[in-house]
Amino acid sequence: MKNELKRLQSLFGVASPTVRLFEAQMKPLSPDVRREWEHLICRLAFGYYDNLPKRYEKFIRRYLSHSPDVYLNYLRLHSPMGAFCYPLLHPDLFLKMVHLLETSERKTKISYRHLASSILLAFDFRLKISTLSKYLRTYKHAPEEILKLIGKIEIYEDDMLD
Repeated sequence: MKNELKRLQSLFGVASPTVRLFEAQMKPLSPDVRREWEHLICRLAFGYYDNLPKRYEKFIRRYLSHSPDVYLNYLRLHSPMGAFCYPLLHPDLFLKMVHLLETSERKTKISYRHLASSILLAFDFRLKISTLSKYLRTYKHAPEEILKLIGKIEIYEDDMLD
């Protein structure tokens, strides 16, 4: 951990770590080198976050919030989390039902990007956050799809008591 933190600190020098400064440092680098730095940030975030200096905790939190695809790719490809994603039987219907549930009674604006990243952590979709958030924003349910879902559900008397 100390070597990884020192490497990240050397990138910023005496400057306070910020997302903007990190992005500026990454701009001239190749995609492979940039990915190495992103992996370093993820290793620090998911392995040593509690032991980091407060300003680096803040930087990592802001960077991963700014670039959620970075931590999703890391968790799905470089940790056991990828093996735990649940495969859905009807992913299109699932997305439409999520849209219905999340938009029907909500009074505040939805962060489809946040919702998409949460779904991608749990379910086996091979999409980027931007693509899934677009689907969630635009996938509207049709009445026949709701009837199709209702037709798949058997209601028993015991279910009515809960």
